[in-house]
Amino acid sequence: GLSGGKIIMPLNINNGGANGGASSSYFEVNVFKETFKFNAAHFVAYPGFRERLHGHNYLVSIRLIGSKKIASLGYLLDFGAVKAVTRKVCRDLNEHFLCPALSDVMDITYSTDENNREEVEIVCEDGSRFVFPKNDCIILPVVHVSTEELTIYLYGKILDGLKADELRSRGIHTMEVTVAEAAGQEGTFRFPIPSEADMKAESLFDVRRYLEDAETEEGQQPTTNGDNNHENDTKTSTAIAPKDGLSTQLQALADAINKGALELQSAPVTAADLEKLIAPN
Repeated sequence: GLSGGKIIMPLNINNGGANGGASSSYFEVNVFKETFKFNAAHFVAYPGFRERLHGHNYLVSIRLIGSKKIASLGYLLDFGAVKAVTRKVCRDLNEHFLCPALSDVMDITYSTDENNREEVEIVCEDGSRFVFPKNDCIILPVVHVSTEELTIYLYGKILDGLKADELRSRGIHTMEVTVAEAAGQEGTFRFPIPSEADMKAESLFDVRRYLEDAETEEGQQPTTNGDNNHENDTKTSTAIAPKDGLSTQLQALADAINKGALELQSAPVTAADLEKLIAPN
């Protein structure tokens, strides 16, 4: 069923009221299940700072934004497909240490012990040394195992499972992935759904595309209260697509809106309009 979806009915500017019918609506499907979770250990490290090793019970939710009409079968997308893909991605991460393969402050090496068991050794900038059984680790293509970078990684994995071209054929033009590490602490990555050809041609979900090329300034270190659990902190952040390399995706989204996927204003929507909306800063 479509019990988890929402129909958003914005004010119909063209018709002068809120009763414009399907022409002023679009479908938004939100999927969140208790099984969209994984328990994992990590620590964030960057020049001059390292958290202590700790863990979280992560929760994941998916938001899909689509066109003004749904398929003749009565729904925008089969929830079963979203649930199956998201559960698998979470299951693959569950009960592991999440290791950032692209870290600039961690020296990561692989070896075997005297019993020929594979190990991962991590030496940090501050001299701390960790050795884990390799089977207990997931080596992620991220620089930091932060909630924000996890959302980018998960977006790519979930989109790969759902098949971008299939989503686009159903009129779904944007996907959001939200990861919560605790109550009141979550990050969201929002990105226009690219074609599968663009996904292969460009490293759209390489987290380094989304990191500012600047040194961390004093005073930017997170408050840890000594326990790394941040239970008293509240953090909500949204990572959005960078300006570089997005003109094709932005124009495709503008074209979809102009064809009737979203009718939110009387003047034609341009790529520049969407760039201001998605990356206002």
